[in-house]
Amino acid sequence: GQARADTGWHDLTTTDARTDNPLKGFVSPEGNAVNFPHTMEWFQLPLNAVVKGERSYDWSTFEAKLAEIKGRGHQAVFQLYLDYPTKPTGVPDYLLGPDGIDQSRKYNFYDNNKVSFSPDYNDPRVQSLIKDFVAEFGKNYDGDPRIGYITTGLIGFGGDQNTYPMDGTSHTGNANGEQWMPTREVELSYYQAWDAAFNTTKLLNRSPGPDLENVKVGFHDDYFAAKQTRRFIGWEFMPRLQQYQLTNRWQTEALGGAVLPQVSDCAFNNKDCNLVNDFGEATKQTHATWLVNHKAFSEGYSGAALEKATKAHAALGYDLAVTQTRTVVTDGKTQVSIHLTNRGVAPFYYNWPLEFSLLNPQESTPESARTVASTQADANLPSILPGQTTEVTATLEGNSGLVALRIPNPMEGGAPLKLANTKQDTQFPGYLTLDSV
Repeated sequence: GQARADTGWHDLTTTDARTDNPLKGFVSPEGNAVNFPHTMEWFQLPLNAVVKGERSYDWSTFEAKLAEIKGRGHQAVFQLYLDYPTKPTGVPDYLLGPDGIDQSRKYNFYDNNKVSFSPDYNDPRVQSLIKDFVAEFGKNYDGDPRIGYITTGLIGFGGDQNTYPMDGTSHTGNANGEQWMPTREVELSYYQAWDAAFNTTKLLNRSPGPDLENVKVGFHDDYFAAKQTRRFIGWEFMPRLQQYQLTNRWQTEALGGAVLPQVSDCAFNNKDCNLVNDFGEATKQTHATWLVNHKAFSEGYSGAALEKATKAHAALGYDLAVTQTRTVVTDGKTQVSIHLTNRGVAPFYYNWPLEFSLLNPQESTPESARTVASTQADANLPSILPGQTTEVTATLEGNSGLVALRIPNPMEGGAPLKLANTKQDTQFPGYLTLDSV
């Protein structure tokens, strides 16, 4: 090999934010067919699909969901529920029947027509159900690479952790001021159970609230970029983050959500629907990493709307690029260093290792023999906040070949984390070429 005459830093050309990166961007409802770029899929599941008796679990239905999504090379975002308007109850059978829990809270709003009922979330049997399940869930699935994010769900209509209009205040639709949510103490105990059960997989609650400063959860805004109607005053996402001093939560925990179909139409089709706040500004203020977008994957976009939606998708979450690289060859070894910059609005929340390699530059070389030398380095990716740059150095055995970097997805077949550089994927898929020695 040839040693370089200089040992200084060299600039790498960057690109716009990528649209094909994992664990960020617009999320597709499960299995939707429209060809819009995405790496994650969303689904919801009743709790009784898993809980078959007291502390008795059957994970086969849940496993099938994960397997289908993984089979498409995607990772899952999901929510479980006990009560979903218009759908049969998600309460397990062992808590139903004459000696079961109270089933009197059947309701007609949200087109439910008394199909489902709202459980008493203060009931000790419901508390045991939820907490026992969450503990077992974490034991089996914390850190599972098929899972991107979990919205903690389980309580409230659709698992959305609210029971409006049955919210404890007297108004139209709730003349007696009934409260169907649990006490705050019980509600917090549910979130604390999630936190205790999951140390690696990222969790999100539906809404910011009091006494969550020591509970390790992010949040999801399901009215993202919408101008709230009057009945939602008090539930606006950013004011609640500010009220409960959680505006910096995005630095350690993910923020996500959903875009209402009418908002996702107006925001990118230049329609004046009086519904939409500035989408880009909402992304910057919330530091959102992912959003379910039904329209993008059902009807889709075309022309200028497609271009705007694709840019909005790429602007969510992290945006990592290598701005400079340095290679030094000495004593049969190659030392490579990079400056890795986050240009996005949020960090990458999982600490995937960086893999530096010397590769045989001959394209005819079989893939099994392509790697001459390889080593991993810890960049502590979650610590690289927007606007920050970190330096990473690794030493490779040998001094001949292409110096390259990749960040593989721990899920087999999953999208690798790619850098926003012109030399990404130019010689070998998944690799950013840094130098040649």
